[in-house]
Amino acid sequence: MRTWVTPQDVQAEWPDALLDEEILERLITAAQEVLEPFAPTLPAEAAVPARYQEALILHIREVWRAAERDGDVIGVGEFAVRARSMTDMVKSLLRPKRGKPTLR
Repeated sequence: MRTWVTPQDVQAEWPDALLDEEILERLITAAQEVLEPFAPTLPAEAAVPARYQEALILHIREVWRAAERDGDVIGVGEFAVRARSMTDMVKSLLRPKRGKPTLR
């Protein structure tokens, strides 16, 4: 798997993330595994588009926030997470809606 962002990229976009590099690497891997099936496949030689990188960073933040919330959680203690799907913003960065003419 080609990594879309580095821990340093995430920290540059999310400076208040108080996460060490090991945790960020785990979040990057987990979040990217969720996004890759949704995103259009890139040719091997193509650069990773900025919108893919932004979508991944937004999703990493969402996954982290979900883990910190109280309420409807799955698991116990430090292994508890709140299940959340990709937000509409993340989806739209990966698959932008194209204007389509409609017939009425």
